[in-house]
Amino acid sequence: MRKGEVRRQAIIDAADRLFCRNGYAETTVEDILAALGCSKGSFYHYFDSKLAVLQAICEDKASRSFAVYQQTRVTSTREKLNTLLYYAQPFRPEEEEWLELILRLRRRGEALMLDGALRQRQRALFKPELQNLLMILNETGAAHIARPRLDDVVFEAFTAFYDELCETIITCSQQGRSVAHDVTAVVEAARFMWERVLDMAYGSMELVKLDEIIPVLERIAVRLRNA
Repeated sequence: MRKGEVRRQAIIDAADRLFCRNGYAETTVEDILAALGCSKGSFYHYFDSKLAVLQAICEDKASRSFAVYQQTRVTSTREKLNTLLYYAQPFRPEEEEWLELILRLRRRGEALMLDGALRQRQRALFKPELQNLLMILNETGAAHIARPRLDDVVFEAFTAFYDELCETIITCSQQGRSVAHDVTAVVEAARFMWERVLDMAYGSMELVKLDEIIPVLERIAVRLRNA
């Protein structure tokens, strides 16, 4: 990595830690500079605003998640598809702080640019791999692509699933309810849709590991409610 790339990545990493710990609105460019010990000139050489750093964090996290996916070893194409979808979204225990930040921004109506940056990188990285896996499943008879461009519709449905899951968590938090029932219902509905649209066997899709993520979401919902 070149010197300039190292400095840019250092800004991204420092901002990520501060945003997750203190909140996006509560963190200033000066806070980021203080954490790094660098000048404003150095910061603005790479980013024109705090929002630009947030967008870069989204892109960086998507890239890192895709890299982890590429390193996984699974025994079947169906498992690989589930693994791809697992890493395509932040509903994983190791992303607890980042997921909480996303939900806080969504609750305030400030997540539009964040979502745009995340989805653009997801489309660039995850969508071609999704299309390739669906093609293999179709060719081997494990799935059935009944219409041209169905894989495009499936990918967009997956981003809609992400939106619905986020809004469900926020609603449960606002109403002071456990997230377990509603989150499970959203995930099960999405799984059913994928299996029916792709004509896959019942139980083929996982999307989210409910047993590991629901305790995380319960903690986040409580913190959102108490904020």
